[in-house]
Amino acid sequence: MHHFTKIAAGCTLLASAGVSAHGYIEQPESRNLLCKQGGNGNCGAIQWEPQSVEGPSGFPARGPADEVLASAGLAQFGELNEQTSSRWTKRELKAGANVFRWQFTANHATRNWRYYITRADWNPNQKLGRAAFDLTPFCVVDGGMRQPPKQVSHNCTVPPRSGYQVILGVWEIGDTPNSFYNLVDVMFKDGATPPPQWSQAGTIYPSLDLNIGDSVASRVFDAAGERPELQTKVLIASAADGQRNNWSHLLASRINAEQPLLRAGQIGQNGVVNPVYGQNTVYAKAGSNLTRVEVQVNKETPPSVSDFSVADLKTAYVIKNGQLSIDFSVSANAEMELGAYLYDGAGVAKGFASAALNNNSAPFALALNQPKAGPHQLVLKATLSGGTLLQKTFVINLSEQGKPGAYDFTFPAGLTSYKAGSRVLQPKDGKVYVCKPFPYNGYCVQWSPQATHFEPGVGSNWRDAWSQQ
Repeated sequence: MHHFTKIAAGCTLLASAGVSAHGYIEQPESRNLLCKQGGNGNCGAIQWEPQSVEGPSGFPARGPADEVLASAGLAQFGELNEQTSSRWTKRELKAGANVFRWQFTANHATRNWRYYITRADWNPNQKLGRAAFDLTPFCVVDGGMRQPPKQVSHNCTVPPRSGYQVILGVWEIGDTPNSFYNLVDVMFKDGATPPPQWSQAGTIYPSLDLNIGDSVASRVFDAAGERPELQTKVLIASAADGQRNNWSHLLASRINAEQPLLRAGQIGQNGVVNPVYGQNTVYAKAGSNLTRVEVQVNKETPPSVSDFSVADLKTAYVIKNGQLSIDFSVSANAEMELGAYLYDGAGVAKGFASAALNNNSAPFALALNQPKAGPHQLVLKATLSGGTLLQKTFVINLSEQGKPGAYDFTFPAGLTSYKAGSRVLQPKDGKVYVCKPFPYNGYCVQWSPQATHFEPGVGSNWRDAWSQQ
């Protein structure tokens, strides 16, 4: 596709001074930015880096494939590709003159910015692809192959549309083969008689599934504090009602039925707020003096106790020829995704492995990256199907074969085999101790949980039997 080198009609560039950047559309807020700000929920990793939706240049002839256009083809941002008429929070927009402002966070020379809008007959309940868009950009801004300032604003003329539409902003980089892709979910006002003014006061996030007997309630506040008489509560009476998208719809519906000063749902193209199965925005009526609405989930039924156990994990390992793999197994009594991370004493990650478990066991093998002797921590993190996190940490010690710090045993394993010159790791302090020669070596094997006088490093008389390596 040819690069645009001039400013299209109805589109001029307004730039402020600053530093150039990776970036996102912040006015009106893009889908990825609203994920960071909390306006969109259940977004995954994009909430941490809304500036990183980067994919191959060349749209529409090339670039990201259909159905993964929203994520620019990046698997880690796959949640952005979900598409229904109610999935994403929408910003009000009108046809004609509008300002689109980008915020940047890393420098790039720019070829151009281009803006596309969905066709009047697009289907908002299908994943986005080229067929959904008018592939002639309604606004193009020449970047001049220069690095942009920290913020740039584009005055663009948006064509007439009705109801829910999506605007695709493409920032084409000049010094790499990539572009940045941002979607803006907008709602066009149709010129009908406007409803009473409503202002956003809160959000119903469908964050987790609930059980029978649980409940969810709205808590309403004004400047003086909570208004208990305006609370709306839903008791979960069935497993179906407890599904996250269902209870959010139930709560929004009941708020609309019971509270004349509040509305919950998403604003349709006719200006009416309707509940949706998913994330619902809560609006307060103008003049009501209501400032915010919170949602409280009450878990009345105790969750099942999910756990995992570890087997065959040693407290010490020896690095041989600069290589080491730490092998062990994990057993789980529930469905979970488990990740194993090894960190050295400086907190540097040295190895990772993961597995999906569901009432079974799985072997783990962590091949370490340039392992060095010293104390390490093995962190096991399990994410349950409902989002709950379990974490366990184990301390292990690494030594290098043939170098100071290597050892023959980990105390008290192999106790009866200790002899003069035996090197023993004490896991309590991570140090290695050497059994003294005759006549002291007889003390090295004199240990029991009730008689710890000669325990290396910690017993009251350990120096009679051991020397620290």
